[in-house]
Amino acid sequence: MKSWFWGGITGLVLVSVVVVLVLVMNQNKPRADESPSSVGEHKPSAIVPSLPNLVREPLVQTVQEEIPLSALDFPPGSVEEACGLNEFPTFWVGDGSLNSNHYGHNIEVLETNGACRAALEAYMSSVNPYLWGESEASFQVVDTFAFVVLDEPLTFGRIFADPIGDFNRVQDALLRPECLLQGDETNWELQETCHADAFLNYALLNRFCFDEGIHYRDTTIIYPEDNPTPEQDRFMWKQSLEDDWVRMKCTELGPTLELTSEQNPVLYELVMSLDPSDRKKDSRELLIELAARLGDNAAGITEGFVASFGKHSYNENGKKYGRLSWLLKSDQWWEFASKEPPSVDRFIQVFRMLALASARRPDPRDEFQFDWELVAQHLCARPFYFGYRKSAHEAEIRYLELNPLDGPADIFAEELRAIREKYENPKSCKEIVHEIRQREFTIAPVLTVLDKFEQVALELDVYE
Repeated sequence: MKSWFWGGITGLVLVSVVVVLVLVMNQNKPRADESPSSVGEHKPSAIVPSLPNLVREPLVQTVQEEIPLSALDFPPGSVEEACGLNEFPTFWVGDGSLNSNHYGHNIEVLETNGACRAALEAYMSSVNPYLWGESEASFQVVDTFAFVVLDEPLTFGRIFADPIGDFNRVQDALLRPECLLQGDETNWELQETCHADAFLNYALLNRFCFDEGIHYRDTTIIYPEDNPTPEQDRFMWKQSLEDDWVRMKCTELGPTLELTSEQNPVLYELVMSLDPSDRKKDSRELLIELAARLGDNAAGITEGFVASFGKHSYNENGKKYGRLSWLLKSDQWWEFASKEPPSVDRFIQVFRMLALASARRPDPRDEFQFDWELVAQHLCARPFYFGYRKSAHEAEIRYLELNPLDGPADIFAEELRAIREKYENPKSCKEIVHEIRQREFTIAPVLTVLDKFEQVALELDVYE
């Protein structure tokens, strides 16, 4: 009797274990209806575009569930504090979502948490879509939007302020022949009468709401095997909430605003007629370039890009038509834009360029100011790269190692040593400025720029 009893108990235990294992394994399989959020393939500590569905080992999930992350101190009123990120599950356990509908979709939370939505509204309304997801440290090449201060900055707040009004203004302008600039023609005097700002707003509205632009913004992802810190985990949650704020704003719009040959055929044909056959740009890119040619300063510093892994690209070239085109196409700008180590000759070129670009103009609309803190960070803060890519100087060293220069071995060794010294132990901004001052510079505007740069670099503690 006892043998039968304990045998039955043992059988029940074994059956229970099998059932639990099956449930856990099914729970960790990706659902068929899951759709990817706006992040990308695994590239640790890098900026990538799109978050895939993942199959995680049950052990990882169990450990994360049993060891909650420590609470962080968030500023009152911030997105993190207002949305209660300290109460969120860890990002990978929560699958980047607080509801069971879709992977990465938290719209229900934003609809029910008024404080969270208000904080996101305030924050995202100040974000420039061309810089969305970037940080000061990520600028390997100067992004013009980061360094040029505009009187009317481009933000999500501007894009979503009056979508229907922008749509109507674009329609009105395109029905007037004087606004239909052709080829590379520009007329900045038409900025107000032809509603140049509405063209840029409407183009970006279509990009983010009807062209999946949200999937190609820069996103930082730290994967479970890299053991995200509490700060990194909460930062990924914040990114997910930002994505869904944009999705929510877009769901509030009707399909009548979409610029396609089916939805708005007359308007679409007018826009596409602006495109010379050899450029092959889409309607949104043409709208942005027309905004630049009509005098919108934000449109006038736009340029296209290819998203990571070449999955998507934007091909506008507004900087070719804007008020700063003379500067952005110059060799001096590209000298400034690269993340090369400080040098006397490079800094002299950069200071001349900044002095010229900051000079007063007969037309105040042609005057621009720079974000001097970012200028100082860009020129002084490590790391430095060969040209525009972080690993390029390493590639140059590797090439020399595999393809030795003709001549004595000691000369080749010195060449390698000089390259490594330049990028791995560069001179400080303080040393470079001291050398420039020893040249007894007498050009007053350049000296003014040098003084301002030195002051800001000292304040930011990047001078030495």
